[in-house]
Amino acid sequence: MTEPRLVLDEDATVVEAAAAFVERGVIAAPVVDGAGMLVGIVTEIDLLRDRFEPDPRATARPVSGPSDPPPLKVSEVMTRRVTTTTENGDAAELAERMVHTRLRCVPVLREGRVVGLVNRSDLLRVHTRPDHAVRDDLLAALAAGAPYLHGWQVSVHDGVARLDGDGAGPEERRLAAAIARTVPGVARVLVDGE
Repeated sequence: MTEPRLVLDEDATVVEAAAAFVERGVIAAPVVDGAGMLVGIVTEIDLLRDRFEPDPRATARPVSGPSDPPPLKVSEVMTRRVTTTTENGDAAELAERMVHTRLRCVPVLREGRVVGLVNRSDLLRVHTRPDHAVRDDLLAALAAGAPYLHGWQVSVHDGVARLDGDGAGPEERRLAAAIARTVPGVARVLVDGE
């Protein structure tokens, strides 16, 4: 999650929004109402839609007469049904939604207010963590989550965590695997003895 570089008021104009997108180098921005509550999201595509008249020199066919004026306010072009997540949202579920719906970014909410954005690069960054860092975090998570789970042998290779709890029972194995799945950078968990 990153802090949003731009949050727009629903009354902002399309021209103001486009200028802010260019200035801040963003591809999308949450849109909020006067109380700071999320009401939509606007993307580059939304801001480009209906902004260009056909060039009559580019075609041999006559260009139709004047078209309706383009929308003026961000609230007229934004998407109102926004996919969102919370600070404690499941990263795997979010990644799955982003892949299947081709979303580039998702607002992170706390009580209806935008506190961050998750974009594709944030999710990729999790899976590029060095294995040794993931292993260290995994050992710390096991120690904090269930102190009685000491003595586990842990290895991580390309995001695949292998846990070996020599003599551990089925419940301990399930708990260790569940804790391991919460560690950023763990893509898969293999528990020896299962």
